[in-house]
Amino acid sequence: MAVNLEHKDWQGTTDGTKWMLETLIRLFKKLPLRALYILMATWIPFYVIFGVRGTAASYRFARKRLGKNIISSVLYVFANEYKFGQIILDRFAMYAGKQFDIKAKDIAVFRELSEGEKGFMMLGSHTGNYELAGYTFPEKNKTIYAVIFSGEKETVMKGRESRFSHTNIRMVPMKEDMSHIFELNAQLAEGNIVSMPGDRVFGSTKSLTCTFFGQPARFPAGPFALCVGRNLPAVMIFVMKTGLRTYETYIERIDPPAEGTKAEKMQKMADAYAKGLEDAVRKHPLQWFNFYDFWKMQ
Repeated sequence: MAVNLEHKDWQGTTDGTKWMLETLIRLFKKLPLRALYILMATWIPFYVIFGVRGTAASYRFARKRLGKNIISSVLYVFANEYKFGQIILDRFAMYAGKQFDIKAKDIAVFRELSEGEKGFMMLGSHTGNYELAGYTFPEKNKTIYAVIFSGEKETVMKGRESRFSHTNIRMVPMKEDMSHIFELNAQLAEGNIVSMPGDRVFGSTKSLTCTFFGQPARFPAGPFALCVGRNLPAVMIFVMKTGLRTYETYIERIDPPAEGTKAEKMQKMADAYAKGLEDAVRKHPLQWFNFYDFWKMQ
């Protein structure tokens, strides 16, 4: 069911001034990752206390979706913020040149599509560290057009550009007038790959309602409309942190159904994505980083 929705609670940018973010990258060139984790941990109470919306959303997720008691939910909030901090630091560590060990489960699913003639979608999410996938698995057969938030901080954009400069990845800024959709559609027609998150509605207010953690939640219709419109598959990829320098990926293919209306096909693909996302989050519940009421029906 297509409906209108726009999340107002999402800032969409990385916290910190340009000087702070550039200093962080320089620190990574001199200090070990574990030392910066410890330093970052001292800031967690500040974010929990003053990040009212994010803290409340994290608490509700633990209580209502994971079924934790009050004390466990409070502890979850701190652990969730700490894990998020680790993920952000890992991203900047990559900008500084540090490497991570990513164990790719079911990578053959991705390789089969990348070696074919047709284009396809890569669907990520705001869980784990999806950005690391692009740095670790450079694509040789096709060009990946990665949709990114156009309001992101300059330091983050430069870091991405530096890491992407030696790959077949091109960044496509997300625009509120949705004009970037035309480029994405054209690149799919050329047999390339389009990478975008499948768990947030932004710009276009069209969405699909799926059952997620037992309750209705809304997912963007755009990725699934692009797939169904050209009868192209998608792969959902979740990159989840498992250790100090280790990550594990979960990769699953989603194909448009052979029968049904366009709306029905989009819904089935969205349902499959929502199920895959829920499975990944249940395995790694601390790595759910949508810090707003994902289930709020507006």
